[in-house]
Amino acid sequence: MPFSARSGELPTPWTLTGGPQPLLQGYVDGKAWRFTLERDGTERSLIVAISRHALDLSERGETPVETRAAIATDGRSEAARVAQLDEVASCVAIGRAGYLRAWPGLARVAQM
Repeated sequence: MPFSARSGELPTPWTLTGGPQPLLQGYVDGKAWRFTLERDGTERSLIVAISRHALDLSERGETPVETRAAIATDGRSEAARVAQLDEVASCVAIGRAGYLRAWPGLARVAQM
């Protein structure tokens, strides 16, 4: 369940307060951006990463709509999607066929 509501209340979504800040290419084989999300005085970092292969295929329209949207918005579309969840991920990785398991070390980069 993506949301946790208390006593019938709707959860408060996170607010994007920073980003996209490009990450150095040494962290991913593709492109990645850092975002800051805030809710009730708590801040979280989010990394949105897109594989090089997905970047190459997106130019020909051979990737899912979500992947193309993330590329076109420098990750903002995915950061906005994650901001609607109660518990946000520290990293979202996107490949040629959609979502991937995050590359090792990216979650640590989000904490830096």
